[in-house]
Amino acid sequence: MSAPLPLLPAGPRLVRGLVAGEVAIDPVPRAPRRGRVRRWCYVAAGDGDTLVGAAVVHLGVAGVAFAFARVGGVQGTWDLTRPLARGVRVGEVPAGGAAVRAGEARLELHPDGRIDLDVPTRTGRLRADVRSEGTITPAVLSTRTEAGGWNVTRKAAGMPVTGEVQLGAGPTVGLAADAGAWSDWTAGRQDRRTTWRWAAGAGSTADGRRVGVNASTGMNRREAGEDVVWWDGVPHALELTSLAATGDVAVDPWQVSGPGTSLHLEPHGSRSADERLVVATSRYVMPFGTWTGSLTDPDGRAAEVRLAGVAEDHLAVW
Repeated sequence: MSAPLPLLPAGPRLVRGLVAGEVAIDPVPRAPRRGRVRRWCYVAAGDGDTLVGAAVVHLGVAGVAFAFARVGGVQGTWDLTRPLARGVRVGEVPAGGAAVRAGEARLELHPDGRIDLDVPTRTGRLRADVRSEGTITPAVLSTRTEAGGWNVTRKAAGMPVTGEVQLGAGPTVGLAADAGAWSDWTAGRQDRRTTWRWAAGAGSTADGRRVGVNASTGMNRREAGEDVVWWDGVPHALELTSLAATGDVAVDPWQVSGPGTSLHLEPHGSRSADERLVVATSRYVMPFGTWTGSLTDPDGRAAEVRLAGVAEDHLAVW
């Protein structure tokens, strides 16, 4: 079984392809100008029992935000759409994070795993304070898209975090010692019609090594993948052959497979939306739960892993 190869380090400028490093400059002024600019920041964290996540999306003509959590077996979700993206901010580089302030809702995100939110849900208020306890090396993909657009995405998974989450009248629950976070900062002029599947999560092996995973299909050109596994914070290429649900995308298990990779997501809950704005449509299902299975470690050996995580099946016309 061949070991996964570490990603090559990035230089001071964005280069085409998948590399290890950071996005230190705004890619928008330096990229082709065809199409509308879209930016987003997504951060989630969890352990075997508790999971919380949120995203802020800036579409130029509108802003979208959401948050979700599962605490003590209870699920809560919150969604917001703001015309002209009023009160919605996504940083021009990942270090800028993202934020929303709207009425009784407050949300701040940072791609290193930090989450600070206080939003209303049908289950009661969802409050979370997740703090980063260490750094890892992100993975950055810069690529053209299938229909001539472009995409720059910065992914990270497996960041150690601590924190507390409260949902409604339930108790404040602390994240376990093995809790991990995963994040997605993206900027681009993606294709007008884009479909993608995505899987991500963070956790550990039985012997205590920290692991993070990111895999996707559909967003980028077929030959340009953003499939990465982090071993104790170091990103390695992940060879992907399949990413799909075994049945109903909301409630049935998902699978990520490839040479030396076999992961299965058992959903504990899901969030979905069918948003039809004047200038955009977004239809998706995002189950969240626990990934279990095996990955090939840097020494070429099979390692059993358990990760809190998510999957997504998304159609966007924007």
